[in-house]
Amino acid sequence: MGVMFLAACDPGDPPSSPVGSGGGGGSGGDGGSGGDGGAGEPRCGAPSGGPTVHEGDLRESETWTAEGSPHVVGFPVRLLDGVTLTIEPCAEVLLEEDTGIAVIGEGAELKAEGTEAQPIAIRGSEGARWNDVHVAWPGKATLRHVTLEGGGGDRFHANATISTYGESTTPAKTTLLVDHVTVRGSLGAGVLLLRASAFAEGSTDLVITESGGEEHPYPLELGEQAIGSIPTGSYTGNTKDEILIQDEGANQSSGLQQDTTMRDRGVPYHFGDWRDARFNIGAGGDGAPLTTLTIEPGVTVRFEPGNFMQMERFTGEFAASGALRALGTKEKPIVFTSAAPEPAPGDWGGLWFGGIPREENVLENVVIEYAGYDCGCILHTCNDLSTWNGAVIFSQPPGSAFIQETTFRHIAGHGVTRGWSGPPGPDFVSGNTFEDVSGCEQTRPFIVGQSCPDPEPTCPEG
Repeated sequence: MGVMFLAACDPGDPPSSPVGSGGGGGSGGDGGSGGDGGAGEPRCGAPSGGPTVHEGDLRESETWTAEGSPHVVGFPVRLLDGVTLTIEPCAEVLLEEDTGIAVIGEGAELKAEGTEAQPIAIRGSEGARWNDVHVAWPGKATLRHVTLEGGGGDRFHANATISTYGESTTPAKTTLLVDHVTVRGSLGAGVLLLRASAFAEGSTDLVITESGGEEHPYPLELGEQAIGSIPTGSYTGNTKDEILIQDEGANQSSGLQQDTTMRDRGVPYHFGDWRDARFNIGAGGDGAPLTTLTIEPGVTVRFEPGNFMQMERFTGEFAASGALRALGTKEKPIVFTSAAPEPAPGDWGGLWFGGIPREENVLENVVIEYAGYDCGCILHTCNDLSTWNGAVIFSQPPGSAFIQETTFRHIAGHGVTRGWSGPPGPDFVSGNTFEDVSGCEQTRPFIVGQSCPDPEPTCPEG
């Protein structure tokens, strides 16, 4: 394919303007006019030493200079053991079709660290659809003030422009640091983090826009272990402005397995890309270590039809491995809802508490809607019921009524299924609101030492 060589920063161009919340390197990475770029830093000038062609494996460390721009990748470049590739401020990298940069070696590292006035541009040569920047642990990448355009050619990496893999173990491997990075025009996800990889501490101001296709419409796709690492930024202007959480797991078990905070990043979270996926909090089973998911005010989580959120996926008289702290406010409630194009009661399964619920659980100022999908469960009850489906399902008695100021609406089945054999309480009706609930607001458990009423009531009762 022919190559059109462009200066990294044309002195005749006007200064670039910030994109989204953090700039992300301006429009396409152009450096703007000559002179000071803020704080006395000169802007990029036109290089005179390029083009420089790169092909194949790097076995020794290299620096791709601004002066040698454009740097043309004519065949996939892989960083092998111990190799550091440094891309200088003001450098421009042009990738031909089906090429990319892969950081795969032990101790390999990509350092592309531009500045606000001297950004780095990575894009396709003559508009070519290039693959991605791929980072596999223990490789690492640091990107600062970089714009990446037109990537996503590798279908094995979800057509993402940046893809990272960990080792499928916890703690999550922090493969990628981004700081004022813009991804534009990705064929699929802007960034993909799988196999328990995550953004590194200090990541901030990530912009993903004009990205996503029919198969991978989301700006971010990631496994559960990466949720808490998502940086501030802007994730709008894409095919589907939601952050996809995949049912991936770690440590040869499903679910989230490290304490995590889910923050409001300006767009909804979307759990699951297939029916019957499970958002498990905790590895599950007696003796598994406690995992707590904390959700901040304003977060919306949308569930694919047939999906459940489970704070312990097994039932039994043992302490649950997961706990949920969903602390909304009246002004910014937390919403658990359906991801169906036309939501309806019973789309998704609701919140399942298997095992004995942990005292760490708390739900305040939460909305749970369109839940009640078939749980496939038969639980204890003193009601005349044909189904145990509900927005919230307990298989063992919790120690307190930890759900307060919460609205249950458009539910197929019950608001709260109290499906245990044990004490009569706690009571989850007081302090909560129930709207369009087809079953009971809460069911009556089997109370040890008492016989069920005869006949059994349809709903409580006494």
